[in-house]
Amino acid sequence: MSTEWPLRQDPESPVIFAHTLLEDAGQLAFVVLDDDDDWFISDGAEFDEDMDVNREQFGALRLREAVERIPQLKALADLPPGMAADWDPDRATWLLSSVADSDDEAEDVAIRETRVAAWQHPGSPLEEVQLSTGLAEVGTGPDAPPRAVRQVVREADGTWLFVGFEVPEAEDFEVEGMELEHVVRLYPDVVTVLQAAPGQVFDREAPGAEWELVEG
Repeated sequence: MSTEWPLRQDPESPVIFAHTLLEDAGQLAFVVLDDDDDWFISDGAEFDEDMDVNREQFGALRLREAVERIPQLKALADLPPGMAADWDPDRATWLLSSVADSDDEAEDVAIRETRVAAWQHPGSPLEEVQLSTGLAEVGTGPDAPPRAVRQVVREADGTWLFVGFEVPEAEDFEVEGMELEHVVRLYPDVVTVLQAAPGQVFDREAPGAEWELVEG
């Protein structure tokens, strides 16, 4: 059995961990990986402005211990900073999303400015885009399906839609919202088609194949 550490963060780094999860890991609701690459692991409670409330609900735990209690965290090894993941226990699946702004407006502005300054691709890293739900899901079971983008659509109004291979051709599907930078971090091979003009559609036959302009 492999003993290789599965996450990029230091296993001894502290995480914020809900007290209830120490006794019952089945109460897991969601996790957040903040912009500093630090974990927040919750039973559903949000971090409060009242620090006394926070001390009652949360404590510090080493990341290694958190993974021992919540092994499904290992499936989030590639989660970019600034994202959250909601846990679906019935399907043993994480649903990813971009984190909303905090209560610290000045800090939020500074983070956004830093992200925009570091962005090297067309458009804005903060732009809200849509992607098929399967691309926002991370399974934790041995039969979890692979995730890859099959089609990139630049709508006539300039908005983006990313469709995964899990969606059959010509069938309706559900979508999730996510910031463009997070889509690129999760699926870096879409970078080459971010130059698409409004009305253009790029497609490919298989993961890793060349993109082909099929419309526009």
